[in-house]
Amino acid sequence: MVSARLSVEERLLALEDRQAIYQVVCGYGYSVDGCNTQSVGDFYVEDGVYAVGDMPAWVGRESIANITRDPGHLKLVGAGCAHMSTLPFVVIDGEYAVATCHTMVPMHGEKGFFIGRLSASRIELARQDDGGWKIVRRQNYMLDGSPDGPALLARLKDGPENMGRIAHG
Repeated sequence: MVSARLSVEERLLALEDRQAIYQVVCGYGYSVDGCNTQSVGDFYVEDGVYAVGDMPAWVGRESIANITRDPGHLKLVGAGCAHMSTLPFVVIDGEYAVATCHTMVPMHGEKGFFIGRLSASRIELARQDDGGWKIVRRQNYMLDGSPDGPALLARLKDGPENMGRIAHG
């Protein structure tokens, strides 16, 4: 939380950081649905990880960006889908941050739209040399009745202190 004891400059930086993190979190969905490989990759550090509980993890910026070229992904986009994130709860600690949110994939089907996937997401970010933020690790767990998703959401206020090795670009 921003404290009244902080200077105006420190408070402004905290607001700018939070806004930049919001842009990263929501921008991924627009980029992946637009099949914009470059933009998707730009949201991640070089050795970033995108882990989804029921799929093998994508490791490395290029691997993550190439999701946009995957035949399964192209089929989903062609049929009508949207990768959406709710407004994240953000914890910033210096050069590192964690954003926790729900993500979903509404999809178009024969009877209209339905939610094809609903996940709990924890997105770990690092401030870059240019002052921007990039994703180091994104972990999604399906909210399908298994305990993993709620357990991830329960860590809502856990900061980035346990992120491990962080990459800067």
